[in-house]
Amino acid sequence: MLVKPVFFALDGKTLQEFNFYLDKLKGEIYGVKVGLELFISEGPSVIEQLKKKGWIVFLDLKLHDITNTVKEATISASNLGVDYLTIHIASGSEALIEANKSKKGDLKILGVSSALTSKTMGKDLQAKVSSEFLLASKCKIDGVICPPSELEKASQQFKLLVTPGIRFENESSNDQKNVTTPKNAIERGSTFLVMGRSIRNNLNYFLNEFEL
Repeated sequence: MLVKPVFFALDGKTLQEFNFYLDKLKGEIYGVKVGLELFISEGPSVIEQLKKKGWIVFLDLKLHDITNTVKEATISASNLGVDYLTIHIASGSEALIEANKSKKGDLKILGVSSALTSKTMGKDLQAKVSSEFLLASKCKIDGVICPPSELEKASQQFKLLVTPGIRFENESSNDQKNVTTPKNAIERGSTFLVMGRSIRNNLNYFLNEFEL
């Protein structure tokens, strides 16, 4: 069985509300994403629970702070067994470099740009993202969270691209403005897709019919 290159987004307040989906998705997808809401609600124990169940864990906290705080938070994430961790590129080169130097084990650092998928991508924002991605590349971090519109350009700089804003064909984009289909994202260079509502709302299709 081929594992789909997908992180399932656990966007909620308790891990329990996702147990049904996690049971169904085990062995079908690459990993899970823990966001700020769930991490604050349940604390570090949510990472420990997921790791005990054998999940690859992407901790999406979008760290944005002074260098030492980012460094120590990265060390703490490594000690928890986190596999992927997000840091705002706007934190600056010193913070990115220190985080990269301080990570342990197989932890991958993912830079986050100003281009959230809830924003419309205009020329000014594209220019800012290009500048931020260039900085992240110079700091030699592992990869970036890349909006669909920037995939081709970013794939020339990074081997690891994680893409949110993924929707099935004919599906509502909801609060997202920068979106694409799973197949299109992979064809344009994405390594992993982040999907939450799309999977929850179309679970049977995802498990039984959907292919990449």
